Amino acid sequence: MKRQRAQRNVTMVDIATATGLSLATVGRVLHDTGYVSAESRKKIEAYIRKSGYVPNKIAQGLKSRQSKLIGHLVVFNPNMLFAKISLAVNTAAREQGLHVLTMTSHKGLEDDEALVNELIGHRVDGVVVTSNVGMPKSAIKKLVDRNIPVVTIERTLAVPRVDRIRVDDRGGARVAVQHLLDHGHRRVGFIGMQLFHEVEKLRLEGYRDALRAAGLAPQDDLVHLMAEYSPEAGRQAAEALLKSSAPPTAVFATSDLFIGGVLQALHVRGMRVPHDLSLVGYDDTLAAMFAPPISSVGLSLDDVGHQAIGLLLKRQTAPAAPARTLTLNTVLIDRGSVCGLA
Repeated sequence: MKRQRAQRNVTMVDIATATGLSLATVGRVLHDTGYVSAESRKKIEAYIRKSGYVPNKIAQGLKSRQSKLIGHLVVFNPNMLFAKISLAVNTAAREQGLHVLTMTSHKGLEDDEALVNELIGHRVDGVVVTSNVGMPKSAIKKLVDRNIPVVTIERTLAVPRVDRIRVDDRGGARVAVQHLLDHGHRRVGFIGMQLFHEVEKLRLEGYRDALRAAGLAPQDDLVHLMAEYSPEAGRQAAEALLKSSAPPTAVFATSDLFIGGVLQALHVRGMRVPHDLSLVGYDDTLAAMFAPPISSVGLSLDDVGHQAIGLLLKRQTAPAAPARTLTLNTVLIDRGSVCGLA
């Protein structure tokens, strides 16, 4: 059987030879710099389309010392917020003429160091790390020592010369619970994650802040801290709350994933939202897709992407500047899943 020969990559020299024009003229067309006559430009562009020429980005990066490539390290997680942040970062990067290489780490594989090495090998111009508190600081330092700008998002890391984008989780939780209190609810359940990180602590503090501001003492029997963010954990927490001798009339859950489980528990009992139980979620990732739609606390994802890329570009011009921290506000999206008490 006859072997098919692999197609050779077309080069700038090939384009110059085929069109009878100089290499400099070809370069001006490819990089859109300098004057080229309309006739010469048309000839070069026609050959590019015909030959399927693809620019050698690595070679261009070595020449300019900029790859125009941003690395994005994310953690595998069912929380759709991370996927939305990834899209926001990609969109903002494209507006700046940058491309994003996204890499996913998995718990238990301890592959963060390997992924960082891979990004360094690709000569990235910066790295965004989303919600990866398990990443060893040595891996981040490896990037910083090479003057590769780093921005951490949401669950951030305190590392010198590493910029951070945080969410006002305490304020977001406080607004969510205040929304329930404004509708007359006084027994408000809380479903959250175990307090292993500052984010979880701030959401619980925001819940307590709202209760205290209304003259209510937080009650431990209404608080359920779960081992993971999942619908099953939300279902278990809801079961425990509903079995209470004095069940809540409303529940604030710190993830839309929890809300999915709460709705399962209510469905089994024939209970309806908001008539039998009022609900507010967090992250606003799944809330609009539930039946009925659920009010949830979200954030401006466009703002996240633009701020992340903006910080990377600023860090490129001032690599030794002190670390910057930006805190983004949240917004409550009201979908009518809270009803007033008589």
